[in-house]
Amino acid sequence: MREIRIFELEHQEPVQTWRLAQPLQLHVSEGELWLTMEGDSGDYWLRKGESFELAGGTAVHLSAGQAGARFVLALGGVTAAARPVEAQGFAAALAGVVREWAGRAGWRTRAAAQIRA
Repeated sequence: MREIRIFELEHQEPVQTWRLAQPLQLHVSEGELWLTMEGDSGDYWLRKGESFELAGGTAVHLSAGQAGARFVLALGGVTAAARPVEAQGFAAALAGVVREWAGRAGWRTRAAAQIRA
């Protein structure tokens, strides 16, 4: 089983920077996505239907093209086959990214244990 997350970026949103704890596979499903990585002098423009393998342990910078971007991140990929990872690690990394985004937007966040029905 693989965990898959869908993200959307608008053109006007600031560049997103993530430090990946483990390898992820990125696939653009709509629009265009600009991508650059720590230690790589290249910039990559990915368009609808294109994919990219992201190595774990690296910082990734993402931004959307003029029409915005929708992309999918999936745990694993070619590089992950050599090093099994737990889905819980991905969820924790993703939660950190969401908390960072919320902080930038001025939203307050609480841990699930603090939320009462």
